[in-house]
Amino acid sequence: METLTTGLNTFTGWLLIASFKSSPLIIALLLAQYGLKKYLSASARHSLWLSVFICLSIPFGWEISVNKNTQNLFIPSNLTSPAIQQPISASEKNIIEAQAIPIEENLQSIVNPNRPINAHALLSYVWMVVFFCLSAMTLWQVQRFNRIKKNAKQANDQQEELLQTNKSKLGINKKIPLLYSCQVQSPLTFGLFKPVIILPVDIEQQLTQAQLNHVLLHELGHIQRRDILWNWLAYWVTLLHWFNPLVWYASRRMKADMEIACDAKVLTHLSQRDRNDYGLTLINVSQLSSKPPRLSHSLGILENHRELKNRLIMIKEFTTMTLKKSFVFGLIFSAFAVASLAQPETKTSTTAPLSKMDSNMTLAEFARHAEKDLKTQILVGRELSNLTIPVNITDKPLDYGQFLSQLKINELTAYKSSSYIQIIPVREARSFAIPTVEKGKNYFDDEYVTDSIKLDKTCAGSVLATLRPIVPQYGHLTTMESANTLIISDFYRNIVRVKSMVKTLEDNTPQKIDCRTQNTAMANSPARERKLNEEQQKGTN
Repeated sequence: METLTTGLNTFTGWLLIASFKSSPLIIALLLAQYGLKKYLSASARHSLWLSVFICLSIPFGWEISVNKNTQNLFIPSNLTSPAIQQPISASEKNIIEAQAIPIEENLQSIVNPNRPINAHALLSYVWMVVFFCLSAMTLWQVQRFNRIKKNAKQANDQQEELLQTNKSKLGINKKIPLLYSCQVQSPLTFGLFKPVIILPVDIEQQLTQAQLNHVLLHELGHIQRRDILWNWLAYWVTLLHWFNPLVWYASRRMKADMEIACDAKVLTHLSQRDRNDYGLTLINVSQLSSKPPRLSHSLGILENHRELKNRLIMIKEFTTMTLKKSFVFGLIFSAFAVASLAQPETKTSTTAPLSKMDSNMTLAEFARHAEKDLKTQILVGRELSNLTIPVNITDKPLDYGQFLSQLKINELTAYKSSSYIQIIPVREARSFAIPTVEKGKNYFDDEYVTDSIKLDKTCAGSVLATLRPIVPQYGHLTTMESANTLIISDFYRNIVRVKSMVKTLEDNTPQKIDCRTQNTAMANSPARERKLNEEQQKGTN
């Protein structure tokens, strides 16, 4: 559940950023279309919408600097930036700590399932529910049209011949079925991979043969331009951003420009006289039904009655694309394409590094957080699970060495077996099967291990008192006098330090000492006997 919430928060956070930065792009595109309509062809105006849907669907691009407070509104609270370690003043530190409080609380609410869900997570789940409802409605519509296609009748030979003539005119070679159905009231093209053209059964009684020819030419134009594919992609992007009304408006305008662009393609294959007749065809088709098809996965010759006037104006003023218009379109499209890939800068500024989040959480919560990064079960004893410890969380995955370091500052360590990791107090580490240092094997600095140090010139018993002050209370240092060896249990970093100290003592010893004689003398000394008696008496008490 925590993984789902975190992933969903990240995704919806990106959606919010994409919708936010696409809004001025949509407004600028509408203004450009209006101001430069004399210089842009119908196909060019439709192509400009590609930049908007790139902006809404691609989660990468070139970065621009934004105000830090504004950026924090749209970046999920559980995301942080890469570490930047720079000294800052006391006043800046106070400001950073004040800004980090809500971020810290949101992080804890995600990690701790017993706390109430935060606002970002709640809105993320609302988005997911609405998105899946809209998707389910779309799939229901697809099934409905599949039933219409299944029950539709095949066209007769004369109609098939008319279809083949128009296919040859547009250079289309693939098979495209022509069907008639009483369940549709207006011509439409349906099918993403295997498109079909469906006409009303009584269309030949309402349109002339020439007008029917124009209808077929228009539907084939959609297929050749791959408008169904682009329409589908734009529709699903719109569903992802269902919360933004400006995106819905952009999708509607894009579809209207698509119809005008398809009209322009048809006009290139018609004579001047036929172009005027094509306008009459649109008017007659608009009278077939007061409810033209508005389904996302189908395209018709008349998608919106309100756009009929604009389409007729385009037919009247239709001209082919000149070199000058192509140059203007290239400049405008390049500008919008570059703008569509602009992303808010995700790097933190040097004056306000929020790369790390210092917070307090229970040891059980920290263990659950570490399990996700280490991919291993982490066990915490009942007496330790509610222990509150300070931890430092970054956006980078936690490795085992960092995990041990976080534990060490809280006087804890970990025992690692083949299938799990157990968190234990450092003072009890000696009673577990902690690793024994092996030659050629790497160990983390804050890993609790046992090692042996073989002495050559000096005697283990004599250096024991010298080394004991640099071994902490939770560590263990003893001797094996028969082998003249020191046995030490401590963090690996400190063991390396002890070994360095032993090497220094060995290098400063001019000649080898006879440890057997020294050990015998120490064993027979009165001080030795008193010390043994004291230790024995303490053990009895």
